[in-house]
Amino acid sequence: MKKIATFLVLVCAVCTLSAQKASETVIMFGKEQLHGFTINIDNTAANIIDDAIAYKLESQYGLKGSKKKGFHVYENQKCIAFGEARYDIYYTTDEVGKKNNKSTQVTLVVTTGNMNCVTFSNDPRTSRNIVTFMEGLPNDVEAYKTKLRIETLKNDLANLEKERQGLEKDKQKVLDKIESTNSEITRVTSEIEKKTSDLETMKGQYSQNHDEALAGQISAAEKEKLNLQKSQTNLQKSLLNLNNDLAKITSKLETNARTTEEKKAELETLQK
Repeated sequence: MKKIATFLVLVCAVCTLSAQKASETVIMFGKEQLHGFTINIDNTAANIIDDAIAYKLESQYGLKGSKKKGFHVYENQKCIAFGEARYDIYYTTDEVGKKNNKSTQVTLVVTTGNMNCVTFSNDPRTSRNIVTFMEGLPNDVEAYKTKLRIETLKNDLANLEKERQGLEKDKQKVLDKIESTNSEITRVTSEIEKKTSDLETMKGQYSQNHDEALAGQISAAEKEKLNLQKSQTNLQKSLLNLNNDLAKITSKLETNARTTEEKKAELETLQK
């Protein structure tokens, strides 16, 4: 009969990375009572452990799996962590424990055809390999979490760089508008000063001869000056708003820079 070893990994909830020990256990798989091995892993959600085991089996041992009935399944494949035979591997996750005392229980069942479970009594060598694999899982999970964090940090840094570039463009646009507005304020101010000087001259002339035509020119010049002053006021308000916009963008750039440095430092630490 062709030998098939079946691995059932039941992963159940959240525990700490202390020196946990694997032990033999009995579980129900459907209507079958199976002998296997179990270990608890602390402080990690079940779905992360689920993914970490898949990553280990697929990246380190080259297995290819699928999902059936809520289980990850790796059928008729070699897994050198256990031996040279070809195995079927199944695992799933399930949270157990109370809210403040949850743990992830990993249960691994190995069978060699006809659901003949490997135990220390019938196959001590394979059993020792299973225990070694399981007792290494807490470290594997932590390594996987580090990998995920590194990926997250790299993605965050890429997004921060895009944000920085966008903010720099916005900043330059505002600076250009500030420069243009300042130039326009200078021009309008110069016109007001010229209009004021012209009015003083015309009023001086009018006080001497009371020319009605000159009176009309004075009235028109005063309206022009008033319009220029309104334009100057509006430009100054626009300049104030632009400077406020610039301050906001500068603040965002400073926050971006601080966050970038913090994430770079964390990434460098994790990659050491």
